[in-house]
Amino acid sequence: MTRPFLSIRAVRKTFGAFVAVHDVTIDVPKGEFLTFLGPSGSGKSTTLYAIAGFQDPSSGDVLLEDRSLLSVPSHKRNIGMVFQRYTLFPHLSVAENVAFPLRVRRRPDGEI
Repeated sequence: MTRPFLSIRAVRKTFGAFVAVHDVTIDVPKGEFLTFLGPSGSGKSTTLYAIAGFQDPSSGDVLLEDRSLLSVPSHKRNIGMVFQRYTLFPHLSVAENVAFPLRVRRRPDGEI
Protein backbone atom coordinates (compact mmCIF):
# COMPACT_ATOMS: atom_id res chain seq x y z
CA MET A 1 0.00 0.00 0.00
CA THR A 2 1.27 3.48 -0.81
CA ARG A 3 1.62 5.95 1.99
CA PRO A 4 -1.44 8.13 2.55
CA PHE A 5 -1.42 11.75 1.44
CA LEU A 6 -3.49 12.83 4.45
CA SER A 7 -3.54 10.96 7.74
CA ILE A 8 -5.74 11.72 10.69
CA ARG A 9 -4.37 9.86 13.69
CA ALA A 10 -6.53 9.38 16.80
CA VAL A 11 -7.82 12.95 16.63
CA ARG A 12 -9.97 13.89 19.59
CA LYS A 13 -11.49 17.28 20.30
CA THR A 14 -13.06 18.16 23.61
CA PHE A 15 -14.77 21.29 24.84
CA GLY A 16 -14.65 20.96 28.60
CA ALA A 17 -16.27 17.60 29.43
CA PHE A 18 -17.99 17.39 26.01
CA VAL A 19 -16.23 15.17 23.46
CA ALA A 20 -16.94 16.58 19.98
CA VAL A 21 -14.62 14.22 18.06
CA HIS A 22 -13.95 10.69 19.32
CA ASP A 23 -10.48 9.44 18.33
CA VAL A 24 -10.89 9.64 14.53
CA THR A 25 -8.29 7.81 12.42
CA ILE A 26 -8.44 8.03 8.62
CA ASP A 27 -5.94 7.64 5.77
CA VAL A 28 -6.70 9.45 2.51
CA PRO A 29 -4.73 8.62 -0.67
CA LYS A 30 -3.49 11.45 -2.89
CA GLY A 31 -6.14 12.60 -5.35
CA GLU A 32 -9.07 11.27 -3.32
CA PHE A 33 -12.07 13.37 -2.35
CA LEU A 34 -13.16 13.04 1.27
CA THR A 35 -16.67 13.69 2.55
CA PHE A 36 -17.98 13.38 6.09
CA LEU A 37 -21.61 12.39 6.39
CA GLY A 38 -23.46 12.19 9.68
CA PRO A 39 -26.08 13.76 11.89
CA SER A 40 -25.81 17.21 13.38
CA GLY A 41 -23.39 17.26 16.29
CA SER A 42 -21.42 14.19 15.22
CA GLY A 43 -18.10 16.03 14.83
CA LYS A 44 -17.94 16.44 11.04
CA SER A 45 -17.19 20.15 10.98
CA THR A 46 -14.93 19.97 14.02
CA THR A 47 -12.84 17.26 12.31
CA LEU A 48 -12.61 19.38 9.15
CA TYR A 49 -11.60 22.39 11.26
CA ALA A 50 -8.76 20.32 12.75
CA ILE A 51 -7.58 19.29 9.27
CA ALA A 52 -7.74 22.86 7.98
CA GLY A 53 -6.07 24.28 11.09
CA PHE A 54 -9.00 26.36 12.30
CA GLN A 55 -9.03 24.42 15.61
CA ASP A 56 -6.31 22.38 17.28
CA PRO A 57 -7.25 18.84 18.28
CA SER A 58 -7.14 18.10 22.00
CA SER A 59 -5.08 15.03 21.15
CA GLY A 60 -3.95 13.11 18.10
CA ASP A 61 -2.27 14.34 14.94
CA VAL A 62 -3.03 15.48 11.41
CA LEU A 63 -0.33 14.60 8.88
CA LEU A 64 0.16 15.63 5.26
CA GLU A 65 2.63 13.35 3.46
CA ASP A 66 3.87 12.09 6.86
CA ARG A 67 4.49 15.63 8.17
CA SER A 68 2.52 16.83 11.17
CA LEU A 69 0.41 19.90 10.47
CA LEU A 70 -0.23 20.79 14.09
CA SER A 71 2.38 23.56 14.09
CA VAL A 72 1.50 24.76 10.55
CA PRO A 73 -0.89 27.75 10.46
CA SER A 74 -4.10 27.30 8.49
CA HIS A 75 -3.11 29.76 5.76
CA LYS A 76 0.04 27.72 5.01
CA ARG A 77 -1.58 24.27 4.84
CA ASN A 78 -2.82 24.58 1.24
CA ILE A 79 -5.95 22.64 2.15
CA GLY A 80 -9.39 23.62 0.92
CA MET A 81 -12.68 22.85 2.54
CA VAL A 82 -16.30 23.40 1.63
CA PHE A 83 -18.57 24.62 4.38
CA GLN A 84 -22.01 23.12 4.96
CA ARG A 85 -23.43 25.82 2.75
CA TYR A 86 -21.89 25.62 -0.69
CA THR A 87 -21.64 29.40 -0.83
CA LEU A 88 -19.14 31.12 1.37
CA PHE A 89 -20.60 34.44 0.23
CA PRO A 90 -24.33 34.06 -0.60
CA HIS A 91 -24.36 37.33 -2.58
CA LEU A 92 -21.79 35.94 -5.06
CA SER A 93 -22.37 33.42 -7.84
CA VAL A 94 -20.98 29.88 -7.58
CA ALA A 95 -18.15 30.84 -9.96
CA GLU A 96 -17.31 33.91 -7.86
CA ASN A 97 -17.28 31.80 -4.68
CA VAL A 98 -14.92 29.29 -6.30
CA ALA A 99 -12.71 32.06 -7.68
CA PHE A 100 -12.45 33.99 -4.40
CA PRO A 101 -9.74 31.92 -2.62
CA LEU A 102 -7.80 31.59 -5.86
CA ARG A 103 -7.77 35.37 -6.30
CA VAL A 104 -6.70 35.83 -2.67
CA ARG A 105 -3.74 33.55 -3.45
CA ARG A 106 -3.05 35.64 -6.56
CA ARG A 107 -3.40 32.70 -8.94
CA PRO A 108 -3.19 33.52 -12.67
CA ASP A 109 -6.52 34.16 -14.41
CA GLY A 110 -5.99 31.02 -16.50
CA GLU A 111 -6.22 28.89 -13.35
CA ILE A 112 -9.39 30.54 -12.10
